[in-house]
Amino acid sequence: MKTDALSAPAAPRDPADDLKTLPLPEVEKRLATSADGLTQVQATKRLTTYGPNEIAEHHTNALLKFLSYFWARSRG
Repeated sequence: MKTDALSAPAAPRDPADDLKTLPLPEVEKRLATSADGLTQVQATKRLTTYGPNEIAEHHTNALLKFLSYFWARSRG
């Protein structure tokens, strides 16, 4: 029986990796932070390393989207 990456069952997750179930001091340790938050130096370093914490917006041209409904019908 052939399986691909999409149909293969996910590997069981280690409960130790789930930050929601860990005590707060352990979470702070794993994330290299404290209850006081990050210092300016730490924040700048993480921004440089990981980039800004934002989701890129995807803009779709409304006219092309409208016309795509007709193009899809004319092909079928």
